Amino acid sequence: MAQCRHPSMSPAETRRAFRALLLGLFAGLLAGTVVVTALPRVVADLDGSQAAFTWVVAATTVSSTLSLPLWGKLADLADRKTLIQCSLGLFALGSAWCALAGDVGQLIAGRAVQGLGAGGVNALVQVVMGTLVPPRERGRYNGRITLVITAGTVAGPPLGGLLADTPGVGWRGCFHLGVLLAAGAGLTLHRTLRLPEAGSGRAARGSHLDFRGAALLTAAVGTLLLAVTRAGDGVPWMSWQAAGAACAVLVLVALFVRRESRAADPLVPLRLLRDRTVALSALAGFAVGPALFAAPALLGQYFQTARAQSPAVSGLLTLPMIVGLLVASGVVGRLIATRGRWKHLLAAGGLLLVLGFSLMGTVEAETPLLLVGAALFTGGAGIGIVSQNLVLIAQNAAPPDGLGAATTLVVLFRSLGGALGLAALGSLLTARVDDLSSAHAAVGAGLDGGLPDLGTLSPSAVESVRAVYGQAFGDVFAAAVPFALLALAAVLLMRETPLRTAHGEPGHGPDHTPEAGAAPRTGPGRGPARGPGPEPGP
Repeated sequence: MAQCRHPSMSPAETRRAFRALLLGLFAGLLAGTVVVTALPRVVADLDGSQAAFTWVVAATTVSSTLSLPLWGKLADLADRKTLIQCSLGLFALGSAWCALAGDVGQLIAGRAVQGLGAGGVNALVQVVMGTLVPPRERGRYNGRITLVITAGTVAGPPLGGLLADTPGVGWRGCFHLGVLLAAGAGLTLHRTLRLPEAGSGRAARGSHLDFRGAALLTAAVGTLLLAVTRAGDGVPWMSWQAAGAACAVLVLVALFVRRESRAADPLVPLRLLRDRTVALSALAGFAVGPALFAAPALLGQYFQTARAQSPAVSGLLTLPMIVGLLVASGVVGRLIATRGRWKHLLAAGGLLLVLGFSLMGTVEAETPLLLVGAALFTGGAGIGIVSQNLVLIAQNAAPPDGLGAATTLVVLFRSLGGALGLAALGSLLTARVDDLSSAHAAVGAGLDGGLPDLGTLSPSAVESVRAVYGQAFGDVFAAAVPFALLALAAVLLMRETPLRTAHGEPGHGPDHTPEAGAAPRTGPGRGPARGPGPEPGP
């Protein structure tokens, strides 16, 4: 019988540890979205500007993205229980920093510290689950992880709006909540989680962190994000500044690839990208990142500016996306666990993602909410099917000693796509608002260099601002459709391989699996291979 859990933990202990992991993951993901609907209130209280919206949201995503490779490498070298507790501690520290912030600069700094901890939680939860649960059983657990990703990523806006509108709590309560959640997860993991000691094998001895590679990756990603954020906001795309930034990014990427290809213990093992399944999983993760991270941030602003809703109501209007994520991820997770087949399910998710973004690309200020809700449900279902199961596919294709690196590679590309998507779509939104507002004199007066406050404008100005933002958001969501198409193409190019049913089985990637339709291996005293092959015909 296939082993379903790590032998050092009982089934009850595994369930308790997994619940604590989910609590920590929820806290980390909540940090990225809970402040979105409260952001106008935050900017007003701290005397921030229009640029504060992008950076308060992006600070956590960027720092989380840049820290992912380091956490993933540490997971292959050091004690994973200690690492995840350290990441939860960093997250709690950043949350407390944000709650006490006296200006926008302090808030952004606290959000960056939050992101360092959240990056560790996001990467290590996947690695720890890979240690506890074999691939065949992970489909069931992935459904629960995706449910938490749903709650943390998408339910943050309604929760943040509710806290912002609650007297005596305000937006600072969003960060106090993060401290409590991180503390609860850390204490529970301290009591329940027991893992084999990491870093004791022959391959791990003599290993070291690739700080030079980390510095090059940080510089490349940071330069790219800064350039994309500035584009459309005072710096044209076709300018010497943009060209210089592009050249700098290309040079830094080349240096990073050269460093990683020569390093004895690279930060991101490029050899993993030689596996077709792992490479396509990373590409699909990059393409689905904007839907997972950028869409919730933009939706909160759409409902408040184009639809003139309060923060609390704006958050509630995102519920169709939450429902789509919950239903699709739960159903598909169980189907993958019971049948062992995944490609046709992920392809269906990619189609739903394309359809959802295409429908959102048609929205305006007066679009019926029923149509907006249908588009959000469709897109949410696509996100739920695709995003989390990409990690499962990459883990199944990677060798056992590369589990942490493969996991982090996919999560890194997914988070990087989310960070770049947020910056690019936010810059496009600013540029489109500037272009469209030239036809509405009342809009310029209403913006005054900052976020529009509809409560202080005349009825005619409110209608103009709503019309401009409604059209601008439709254009922004339409511009995101190519990302969804790229995710779908990557899934279609994957070769479906059977999922392992126990820890330590040989990899089932393209280099290890017989061609489709080949008979299962048999031998003296051995039945058919236990890997879940294609379902029998009728």
